[in-house]
Amino acid sequence: MSSQDFYNTLGVPRNATEEDIKKAYRKLARKYHPDLNPGNATAEAKFKEITEAHEALSDAEKRQNYDAYGDPNGPSMHGMPGGQHGGGFDFSNFGDFFGFGQRSQRKGRPASKRGEDILRTVRISFKDAFYGVKLPIQIHRTETCRGCKGSGEVSVGSKKSCPTCNGSGTIEQGLSFFKSRHQCPDCVGTGRKGPPCPDCQGRGRNPVHDAVTVAIPAGIEDGKKVRVGGKGEAGLRGGESGDLFLSIQVNKDPRFERKGANLYLQLPISFSEAALGAKVDVPTPSAQTTIRIPPGTQSGSKLRIKNQGMPIPKTDQRGDLFAEIQVVTPVIQDERSKELLRELAEINDQNIRVMEPAGQNNKE
Repeated sequence: MSSQDFYNTLGVPRNATEEDIKKAYRKLARKYHPDLNPGNATAEAKFKEITEAHEALSDAEKRQNYDAYGDPNGPSMHGMPGGQHGGGFDFSNFGDFFGFGQRSQRKGRPASKRGEDILRTVRISFKDAFYGVKLPIQIHRTETCRGCKGSGEVSVGSKKSCPTCNGSGTIEQGLSFFKSRHQCPDCVGTGRKGPPCPDCQGRGRNPVHDAVTVAIPAGIEDGKKVRVGGKGEAGLRGGESGDLFLSIQVNKDPRFERKGANLYLQLPISFSEAALGAKVDVPTPSAQTTIRIPPGTQSGSKLRIKNQGMPIPKTDQRGDLFAEIQVVTPVIQDERSKELLRELAEINDQNIRVMEPAGQNNKE
């Protein structure tokens, strides 16, 4: 028996409806799914917790047992106060360990199973990331078999006692007194099994080639994922389909370096433009804009151009564009230009390498 509070794990009240439980589980499953959190042990552990809670609360009989006894499997030694017998010795795990306390799962309708998610990687251009794009995707997935509605068996009155478990719905595993009982994999705990469905050969689902169009939002960043609900693998025995996740890779634009919604570029200007100031054209993702270079601008200076960066998804705002100035020193070859520069140096040049001796500004 899990020590966690299943309702608290899913974040729902104890009087939550089946739909409330399903919505809470789907929201948390998308957040903590291992495929979306590779290498994250904390997320993997959380995903296991919410899956355990959902399996208990989504089944009416298990939920009733959990509400009454604190255990989805019903009353047992675990249900006694403190999990103890007389004398204070804790026998709560003793029966499970040796197979004494194993309870056979009650036969009935087999539990449904949600379909697996599909993860695809797609590459888009920088332009498509800026404007957004509707991306046609071809995927190979499965859909629920129409003939058996996902059960994998012929549905009309031909079921017999399952030969694997002899109709008990469970099978024993292990040796001697270390045996334990588990749900029969062939009849899924029902104890009865029919001939395999001829349409799906007993799989409960069939492969299909599907075409979907996915809207990629403007401003999407490299590495982000876009979810398409219900376009994963088909569920089993009435379970809902999984989801399709697209991992987006964005091609770089050689003009820009991107950091979030902001863009950065190197802007070369001439020696005279830097000294005297000028108006110069600057490329942006959508067009060109003109900015003013202040007189005396130095190399390495950054000029900010508001709202000329990437769109910010789900808003009508954009990031900024930052232009880093690079003053290009001219290569002088003719004597007249050299003479003019010497005159300019005599008039304007200062000793830019003057450094004060160490300690001169220290007060006694």
